Amino acid sequence: MVTASRLSLLLSYGIALAGIIPLFPWIETFPRLVVASGLLIGILQELRGRWYLKNWQFNLALAPVFIWYALQYSRSNPVQPVVSVLVIMLAVRLCGEKSIRNLLQINLLALFCLASRSLFDLSPSFLFWLALLLVLVPASLIMLTFYAQDSTMVFVRRELNRVVMAALLITLATVPAMALLFPILPRTPFPLWHVLLSPQAGLTGIADQVEPGRTANAAVVRALAFRAEMPQQQPPPYWRATVFNRITGNSWSRNPSVPSETVVCTGPLVTQTIYPEPSSSRFLIGLDTAFEISLPRIRMSPDAAYEYPRSLSKRTGYTVSSKTGGLLHSKTGINRAFYLTLPDGLSVQTRQLAERIRQGGRSDAERLERAEQHFLNGGYRYSREGVPTGKDAIHQFLFGSRKGHCEFFASSLALLLRAAGVPARLVGGYLGGEYNRIGGYYLVSEDMAHVWVEAYIEGTGWVRTDPSRFATNAGVLWNEHTQLDLVARIRLLIDAFDYRWTRTVVSYDFERQTGQLRLAGAKLQELERLIASGWNMPLLFLSAIMVLIVIIKTRVFRVWLSREEQLLRRFKKVMKKRFGTGLEIENKGLFEIAAASGDKQVLQFVSRYAAVIYQDKKIDKATLRQLHTLLDELCQQRP
Repeated sequence: MVTASRLSLLLSYGIALAGIIPLFPWIETFPRLVVASGLLIGILQELRGRWYLKNWQFNLALAPVFIWYALQYSRSNPVQPVVSVLVIMLAVRLCGEKSIRNLLQINLLALFCLASRSLFDLSPSFLFWLALLLVLVPASLIMLTFYAQDSTMVFVRRELNRVVMAALLITLATVPAMALLFPILPRTPFPLWHVLLSPQAGLTGIADQVEPGRTANAAVVRALAFRAEMPQQQPPPYWRATVFNRITGNSWSRNPSVPSETVVCTGPLVTQTIYPEPSSSRFLIGLDTAFEISLPRIRMSPDAAYEYPRSLSKRTGYTVSSKTGGLLHSKTGINRAFYLTLPDGLSVQTRQLAERIRQGGRSDAERLERAEQHFLNGGYRYSREGVPTGKDAIHQFLFGSRKGHCEFFASSLALLLRAAGVPARLVGGYLGGEYNRIGGYYLVSEDMAHVWVEAYIEGTGWVRTDPSRFATNAGVLWNEHTQLDLVARIRLLIDAFDYRWTRTVVSYDFERQTGQLRLAGAKLQELERLIASGWNMPLLFLSAIMVLIVIIKTRVFRVWLSREEQLLRRFKKVMKKRFGTGLEIENKGLFEIAAASGDKQVLQFVSRYAAVIYQDKKIDKATLRQLHTLLDELCQQRP
């Protein structure tokens, strides 16, 4: 057994923890220490039953905190100060004495803290904490109602079960409203706080340059880069993000002043929905090559690279329409000089190799083929470790170690092609991905980042060529098929749930809302055509049946009432008939009605009825007959 006051206190502590725990990793050190101290001090004071400080003293201590965080508030830092104040206010309430008002404030502040979590992250774990609060808060409100009436009221297990069931019913009653409001409330394609926050560096994203030879070992980062919902592709897909068109020394970068040209994508059409992880990159990823992306205010460059006005530092999603032929046909031709620029200090051997390629081919296509043959027959090996470094890294790779990763292969081929008179550029993106058959999408991680080459063939256009596939051990790059074990299947199942959460909740935007409205409009038009096409009579007949059902249910409503409820309804009718409206039975209890009537038979009925009902028992048939007999006798008496 436990009292109402103790239960109210325990529920409020549970609500406070449910609001703070999901927010705890995102707040600063000082609010963390304050809330942990507040929770500990509050529990110790509850155990001792003594409060060393009054609530007004705690409130006075909040004043400098408000001033401090108000001074920190700015356009570039609007979230942390507000969230920190919320957390500290909750900590202060946990320290102070717990009146009913204070417990309600704890519940409200905990809800605000959980809502603040969505400003930082909206992962599926948010749903768990929200569901927990949706159960705990109604239970707390019910218990506080009893607390307000009698703080010493004692609850046994059976009564506690009823409180829990009532809280669950309240929560379930809100689900239809939430399901209705979620798709119709207005929203933007990106969270509103994007306008306030400055772009933050993310964990993923395409690099802004390619520089082979910078380090001897390439790091393998298995963090998720993006998901792409689409049918499975064969062979492994290329994911295009950016184009590097300028070389300085060993470093390839992007010159934003791309020469004007008109390109046309070729190949089979594939539509995919991309959900990138938060990153500092502004380039949008799509299956090679995208010709349409469903995001507002994007900029498409002549080389088919798409840029967003700001970094994708928050979760979002967009639809891409792509052609997968690996060919960009140029209608207007290109600026060959722009794509033939070479760096200073090109080695003599590199120039000689490029000259042999140029002389051995009479056209761009033949020169490209000869350059590819060099990598195919040269014994080059793909490796992320022990690769050449320094300013002459490309020279060492071509004529020395013959070992390197995709940056070496792509940079070397593009350099040889340019030196041989074939326009070339590097394309940065990703290769392959793990296909999740449960969710129907690709999982692409950062270790799948890849660089390849686009060479311009006169009369054809930009042709994709990947020299890494000519490595003697190219199978390590092309993700050869492996059988999934049980652990991998469970991981994919969990990731499928995370993906559905991102798609259904996080990335639900105005565009998808309008799509739902169009679908609803189409259904209404179908209904109008159905009515107009001769279905008037069946629909009228169905409506009449429904009205009849409502009438029958209303008339025989008493069938669904229990014996006790039917008996009580008859008693009130008899009392109104016997004593009229002057008795005013609606706002009185049974014994008050009996006392006001002054009738011994009424008192006898009430006593027998209450003896059963107030002991939480069912009326047996014998007692039911006796009570109905009393009511019959009351009906026969004259007023």
